[in-house]
Amino acid sequence: MIIYSFRVHNQSASATTLPFAQRSGHTGSQATVVRPARLSDVDQIHKLVSQYVADGSMLPRTAEQIALNIDNYVVASKGRRVVACAALEEYSPSLAEVSSVAVSPPEHGNGLGTQVVLGVERLARSRDVEEIFALSLTDRFFLSLDYAPTAISRYPEKLCRYEVLTNAGVNLVPKRCFQKNLHADWNVADRARMPAAETQPARRAS
Repeated sequence: MIIYSFRVHNQSASATTLPFAQRSGHTGSQATVVRPARLSDVDQIHKLVSQYVADGSMLPRTAEQIALNIDNYVVASKGRRVVACAALEEYSPSLAEVSSVAVSPPEHGNGLGTQVVLGVERLARSRDVEEIFALSLTDRFFLSLDYAPTAISRYPEKLCRYEVLTNAGVNLVPKRCFQKNLHADWNVADRARMPAAETQPARRAS
């Protein structure tokens, strides 16, 4: 089963925890929880994403960089093990990128990549982000989540970041770009993927 626990982003110290109904059908005896990342997850997130740096599917990130941005990460965990993660990189109040999507190899095929990306989308909605984009070596994953193919040239902010990395000697592998517009309410496809208890849009904490 998969259990969802998520917080609405708020500038105040108190954030409202949103309960998410558990979803059956996940294999294994231990429940998988999709939740915001914690500082105690940093080393495991770093180890997880580092597995995908060698083939160019993910840019290198240090544990320090992850720790500084831990509020932007969503993880799927089994007990104390982080088995999947994704992050939200904000470029402006209305634009962000889904990044660092990684799933532990033994968990491939269990839908955890989808769940952490949907968790990042919930985080983006709570911050009133209107548009998100993602880069991938393949088409199938983000197309299945109702992202539309687009040109990376639409995002000069990302191109500037790529230029900085290239000048620093990082070898960048060309990737396809995908885009999705976010709305206050879940769209039909999102609703179909989530448990019934999640289909009502959450109110922002006041």
